[in-house]
Amino acid sequence: MQNEIIEKIITHWRRNYFTEPILILVFIFCFIIGLIYRYKETARAFFLLYFLFGILLFVVMNPVDFFQVITGRKLAVLSEISNTSFELTEFTAFYYFFRKSFRNKKHQKLSKIFLISLCIIVGLFFSALAVPGYAIDSIRKHSFFINVIELFFLAFLCLTYFYELFTDLPKINLAQRPSFFITSSTFFYSVLLIPFFVLAHDMSKMDRQFCNVLFACHYILLTVMLLALSKAILCRTPITT
Repeated sequence: MQNEIIEKIITHWRRNYFTEPILILVFIFCFIIGLIYRYKETARAFFLLYFLFGILLFVVMNPVDFFQVITGRKLAVLSEISNTSFELTEFTAFYYFFRKSFRNKKHQKLSKIFLISLCIIVGLFFSALAVPGYAIDSIRKHSFFINVIELFFLAFLCLTYFYELFTDLPKINLAQRPSFFITSSTFFYSVLLIPFFVLAHDMSKMDRQFCNVLFACHYILLTVMLLALSKAILCRTPITT
């Protein structure tokens, strides 16, 4: 039984070229770093919650899938609730980061509008999951769509940050600004993943192997962003600097 479970885990990880266990380890690393260097900063606290949620997403959902605790529609619902909750937690953490980083009040209000909009969309999605006739295929398709919206909002906030940064000459070296590391990695993460999530639903039906490659790329991009976050958190200065 134990060997069978280990074999299932290895087979699952092999599909994504072992990028998933690396991502889990990086989430754990970031969480530990976040605990040690938490200081009294709201953005750090929300990123710490984000790291914890990332760990739980993989640690909880994988055993549920391997042991077949639930199957069919119930599994799809639980899986997409977990994924969507992670996305909302991710955007909330970045909302507090950008709200503090932005100097322009209009840009701060824009980030708040994005957060409220995403909360409404997620709330409607969760409400729809209670409808028995909501098909598995539609659930997954709409979950990917929420991914695209969240990443679009993130990318737009990154561009807003760069607009503020380069219209007002920085007073300190960019290499010394934690916010620059975070925003740069987040921009590439969000922009490069938008096309993937637009095509992911159809691609998973047509070419599962290629879809696994794309998921591996997703995990690599997320890993790079997390490492940039950990570098920023290690700084003694506020990460919104």
